Amino acid sequence: MFRDIFLISIDCLRPDSLGSYNLTRRQTPNLDAIAADGAIFTQAVSHAPFTTPALGSLLTGRYPNHTGIRLLLGQLCDAQIPTLAEFAGRAGYLTAGFPPSFILNSETGLARGFDYYRDIHEGIDTGRGGCWQTGDRLNEALDAFLAHAGRRRVFCWLHYFDLHDYHLDKTVPIETSYARDLRERIDRDCMGGLIEVLRRHDRLDRAGLIVTADHGEDLFQHGHRGHGHHLYDSVLRVPLIWNLRIPDQARRHFDQQVRHVDIMPTLLEIWGFARETWPTGLDGRSLVPLLRGDAIPERDEPDRETCSYAEASPRQLFEGDIRSYRSFAGPEQLSLRTDGFKFIRYDDGRRELYDLRADPLEMTNIADARREWNERFNRTLAEITANENDRFRQIDFNQGDEEKIMSRLRELGYVA
Repeated sequence: MFRDIFLISIDCLRPDSLGSYNLTRRQTPNLDAIAADGAIFTQAVSHAPFTTPALGSLLTGRYPNHTGIRLLLGQLCDAQIPTLAEFAGRAGYLTAGFPPSFILNSETGLARGFDYYRDIHEGIDTGRGGCWQTGDRLNEALDAFLAHAGRRRVFCWLHYFDLHDYHLDKTVPIETSYARDLRERIDRDCMGGLIEVLRRHDRLDRAGLIVTADHGEDLFQHGHRGHGHHLYDSVLRVPLIWNLRIPDQARRHFDQQVRHVDIMPTLLEIWGFARETWPTGLDGRSLVPLLRGDAIPERDEPDRETCSYAEASPRQLFEGDIRSYRSFAGPEQLSLRTDGFKFIRYDDGRRELYDLRADPLEMTNIADARREWNERFNRTLAEITANENDRFRQIDFNQGDEEKIMSRLRELGYVA
């Protein structure tokens, strides 16, 4: 049984790049070993196609329109929104957060509840500048934290950024550089280093490991390289692996849709919090029934309790000056996803509907052919987003920071 919990998120990680999800791939032995005796969710989804809002949902159990984190430089809109780290602390864990980039620093509100949160104020010399750190730096910091923690139980979140810059190598096709960086930088260096740190502190055998991604990565499936441009599954589908070191937990593949917002309520139930003590306003539900083997049917209907909401604002993300990041003009793209369908609505009125079983690559828009379903999804979307589109608070920056921030956004690949 687990004693500690390590929540690992990996930037830009596509599920079909892992051997545990795609038997034709054998490039991630460390990640596949974690999955080998754990639970694998094949239809896990994020709620935003770029880092800050996606991780805001992961760490609060709420959609971006309820956290207020809508852009890269957003922050939690309400200091009273409970975080996963706060409940981990109440459960008796010493908590620590290890973000890799300045865009996830304490100003986002994501540090709330962590006993230790390592803000990033300087980065390694990459030849391009930029304020982010590689996984080996995060693992070194984790090593020091665990030495300080002694034998206390710990809950740690680490976000590895090392796959984000695969596209900078122009000497090979992006598919080659993506696979190489995943194999060498993520699986060998980040995950291999993490395993070694846990082993050195005698924590590996009783470490509960949850592995996911903030978002996926489009490798030109929909005309783009990267993420943030749209809401198709190439950027919203993510791996989700639970290995809680439970002796009778057989390796299972779950094909029902699950969501990042489900992770917090799942851990609340595992930690033994009574339902009446859970925070109000959670958008997720516990996955414990699935993990213990209960039969839960797939759902195609846009039921508010089980469908998944996501949003994107690519114009505000990729265009304009710093003011675009300090005030939010409303979401430009909204989507709802069920087990069988994906609905997307644009701010210019366009709608798209995809049958994910018949068309998993989302190439054939059936919105006009399935008008009744089109309207059902649109009504549910209106319920979820009612009175929430303006929930956003800007981070306060020091005078003169604008050009520095824009430069770093360019270096991180978010701004041309």
